[in-house]
Amino acid sequence: MRFILPILLFSLPAAALAHEQCTVRAIENGEQLVCLGEDGTSRTVRLRGIEAPGEPFDQRASEALRQLALGKLASLHAPQKEADGTTRAAIWVEPADCPGCGQTLDVGRALLSVGLARWRQADRQGAEERGQYKFEEQQAQARHIGLWRTP
Repeated sequence: MRFILPILLFSLPAAALAHEQCTVRAIENGEQLVCLGEDGTSRTVRLRGIEAPGEPFDQRASEALRQLALGKLASLHAPQKEADGTTRAAIWVEPADCPGCGQTLDVGRALLSVGLARWRQADRQGAEERGQYKFEEQQAQARHIGLWRTP
């Protein structure tokens, strides 16, 4: 029994275990923010798996991202360096309504769930994350909220 956990940990891909901590210092738009790393360096991070819409929703998505993440300690899950020098990652923060719960809120998934973003299928995501993002987008579409509201 005591050998099962080490075996499971070694069987996971290294990317699945890669997390970095940073503090969210600014929101650039509905899918991009600026993070201050533990080493004091600042970098631009794009939310993996989502695409913020154009107007009028970009402003709403930016405001939602500001409320969810600005000023918070964030965990960047499996960060990937992009060709333009930015980082793309799933960003997790502590929910405002659950102090002490830890970084349990995936902000990209939260934006999808309220119809303020589209699922960006071109991004590299693990099977579980892809399924969750696809589900959230489908639910927002079914509820006709945000982007999916019929005029």
